[in-house]
Amino acid sequence: MHVTTWRLAAAGCLLVGFSSVANAAILVNDRWADGTDSDPASPTYSEMGVDGDADTDLESAWFQGGGGTLDPTGAGGPLAGSVSTGSSSWTTYFTPEASPVTLANTGDSLRVTWTFTPRTVNAGNTSQDFRLAVVDSPAATRLAANGAPGSGTYSGYSMFMNMGPTLGNSNPFQLREHDGNGALLSGSGDWLALANGVATGATGYASDTQYTYVMTLTRNASSGLDIVSTMSGGSIGGAGTATVSFTDTTPSFTFDTFTLRPSSASGTAAQFDTSLFRVEVTAAVPEPATLSLCGIAALAALAVGRRK
Repeated sequence: MHVTTWRLAAAGCLLVGFSSVANAAILVNDRWADGTDSDPASPTYSEMGVDGDADTDLESAWFQGGGGTLDPTGAGGPLAGSVSTGSSSWTTYFTPEASPVTLANTGDSLRVTWTFTPRTVNAGNTSQDFRLAVVDSPAATRLAANGAPGSGTYSGYSMFMNMGPTLGNSNPFQLREHDGNGALLSGSGDWLALANGVATGATGYASDTQYTYVMTLTRNASSGLDIVSTMSGGSIGGAGTATVSFTDTTPSFTFDTFTLRPSSASGTAAQFDTSLFRVEVTAAVPEPATLSLCGIAALAALAVGRRK
């Protein structure tokens, strides 16, 4: 083989190996710069990493159901959600129905970030009325107008949490998995408990204090899913962070929905001001052995080429 061909083959091998190292994408990064929460409309739902309306945000449409309201306060946000005596439902789809996030390879991960400030936090309770979930929604349950998602064959994970100045429930920061059929967040019986991250009696939430919630889902080498769920801000948990983690050996790998359900103002807060919603996907980094073999092959190719 010609020397140039050997060198091109070697260089190509190295480029293939290293080009996949930094394969990350931001699907949604919304601060409500345009003052709207209704675009892109169904059936698009999400800008999926492309700022189609050139407003500096990567948007996904939000849908409000139940009591209260959900609207940006103006250009630049925040997205203000008011809560009344009944449950509120706030849902967004971060991909179109046909293009969900699927964690297909070892090391693939999904990271969902929600930054919010609660207003008028209740004085204390023992409920799990503060709920959120990251799931894959069946096509038939997708909303096209304001409302709460109906029952269906959901797959994914949720947090059932207590909200108050002092955490009062025996499982105040509980990670759960959907049982595959039933309501989204309205029924606790449709979710199987996995793990709890904070003890009852720990420091909880303060009014007018910013918190950031992050759920990270990573496919591991055993075809399981490593789930890390973290709330940070204020003095939550006593040190400003509450975390629960779990490895699911029979997991869901496909996701397209983020949803929130504060069940009442008396069990959560009178209002939630959201200043950031972000969804990031990171593809797998090649195994070290793969890179080593590719590098050895490239070096051998170069050596042979020099002898020609």
